[in-house]
Amino acid sequence: MRVILIEDEVLAATHLAALLREIEPSLTVLAVIDSVAEGRERWESLPAPDLIFSDIQLADGLSFSLLEQVRVPCPIIFTTAFDEYAIRAFKLNSIDYLLKPIEREALEASLLKYRSLNRPATDDLVRQMQEMLSGRVFLPKTYRNSFLIQFRDKLLPVKVSDIAYFDIEGGVVSATLFTRIRYPIDQKLDDLEIQLDPQQFFRANRQFIVSRKSIQEAELYFNGRLQLQLQPLPGGSVVISKDRAPQFKKWMEEF
Repeated sequence: MRVILIEDEVLAATHLAALLREIEPSLTVLAVIDSVAEGRERWESLPAPDLIFSDIQLADGLSFSLLEQVRVPCPIIFTTAFDEYAIRAFKLNSIDYLLKPIEREALEASLLKYRSLNRPATDDLVRQMQEMLSGRVFLPKTYRNSFLIQFRDKLLPVKVSDIAYFDIEGGVVSATLFTRIRYPIDQKLDDLEIQLDPQQFFRANRQFIVSRKSIQEAELYFNGRLQLQLQPLPGGSVVISKDRAPQFKKWMEEF
């Protein structure tokens, strides 16, 4: 079996490759692609794989932006840190997925599912994947409605609707509730952005994702930028760049 790994975390790629070789000693990893840009550059020069393992969020964008531009000759098993609800859509197209950190038993089950596919089923799976990526199949999207947050010695359920904004300060991502309580979140803002309903949350800049309900007003700022007035008040100013200002205005008007 020949596989391609699309994964930007070195440790995750090494772990997955090691597990695959334990299960399938004859397996060959053709390449480890760590970014959309690298994939575009190398894809055509690689031998055709039998199976692709692909993370969703790469350093320079979503793996979908790569896969929709190249020929996908085989089934894909997605790997992700998101929970089952966030990726339910993949199951509708019979595309398997593995939750990180990947465990041997789950990987074995995915490989067993792959081996159980006969040729027509494999071809149909590839066709479905290509149609999904080309936009001909529109999958229902699901978004986070709660978080289970570890705070001190407790696990606290927090509704997304109770969160005013997410921000990063000193390398720590936090969620601020409308009650002004702040909780640390063990996720990157980029990952959170994908999990949140885009009708209710907007990525203002690299430091903030804001809830529509938290926005009191948007003030005209220097050089075509916008400054948001949020409630509760954040520790610093929330400025939207000149380039993103039109997108923000459209978001406010449409929803």
